[in-house]
Amino acid sequence: MMMSLLKLHQTIYGFAKNYSKSPTASVQVGPRRQARSACRPVRGRMHRLYPESNPYLEETLITSDRQHRLWVALYGNPGGLPVICLHGGPGAGTSPLMHRFFDPEIYHILCFDQRGCGKSTPSGSLKVNTTEKLLNDIDQLRVHYGFSRYVLFGGSWGATLALLYAYREPDHCLGIVLRGIFLNTEYNLHWLYGDGASSMFPAAWADFTAPISDSLGSINDVLKAYAEILHADDEFTRLQAARAWNLWEYRLSVADSQATQARKIRPSHELSNAQIEHHYLSQYCFIDPETFDRPNTELNAIPMYLLHGTNDYVCPLSNAQHLKELFPQIKLEILEGAGHCAFSPRMAEGLCGATRELAGLYGH
Repeated sequence: MMMSLLKLHQTIYGFAKNYSKSPTASVQVGPRRQARSACRPVRGRMHRLYPESNPYLEETLITSDRQHRLWVALYGNPGGLPVICLHGGPGAGTSPLMHRFFDPEIYHILCFDQRGCGKSTPSGSLKVNTTEKLLNDIDQLRVHYGFSRYVLFGGSWGATLALLYAYREPDHCLGIVLRGIFLNTEYNLHWLYGDGASSMFPAAWADFTAPISDSLGSINDVLKAYAEILHADDEFTRLQAARAWNLWEYRLSVADSQATQARKIRPSHELSNAQIEHHYLSQYCFIDPETFDRPNTELNAIPMYLLHGTNDYVCPLSNAQHLKELFPQIKLEILEGAGHCAFSPRMAEGLCGATRELAGLYGH
């Protein structure tokens, strides 16, 4: 069924281009032309995202170890430039707006929920749920959907995962677009759950620590105390803990100590988000903390874009500056006044611009 749908769309759009050549061989010489539907002006203003569309294919894919079922959705042009989108968290699940950073006439867009997240099942499962397994899943998706080479797109934890995969499989990467990157360092964890953001948002921090007020101390004390209440025997305690955990990060992302999450989140998703994120962060995301201290020369030929807001209080701006030192060729765009949210006006426009420019490198 999946292959017949792909063939139908390829008939409509034309057969897939060959993206197996090196990036430099595919680069256009001379002026780049704009993507056809790229944020067309309307009444003197610009669209911040591409139009809403429905996936042409939506299904679940069982992982190679047979422990999880991943929700997968494919959008856009099956003969177009392939891109795999990696959501944040860890644990957040895919935003229904994720595919709208890409011109659907140009890109073949794959979105999926990582293990235990969003619509993937079993929901919230921590069983066989590590970074190494997530990287294996990306490779399985690549093979299953016939993507020999593709763009990686991710924000926050999704940016971390994208960069890790590029480290591991640089030959599969046509380009990388990153936003508000998280690094699994002591500094990042202390910023989130120690003396960093707490000093800037004391009221929000007080709400976050209220459920564990008797356990305050080191960052390890905070994480250990939350482990107990996120996995408490009674459901009420678990849900209250999850809401406090998620609300802390949300308030940092919108830079507002009094903010409440406007969108309604199902209790099961709220709990799975918090449990999975805690599971990863308490283990430094199962990554060697020195991973991103080492340059990888194999990435030098890959187009890389990194956008980071000056008001990002979830992932410090120093993360982006560190990667720029590690990869001087990366195109770093620091957005004045932008925060961590991907869908704020300046960040959304910047991400659409990056995907448009990257498509131009491959002749679109």
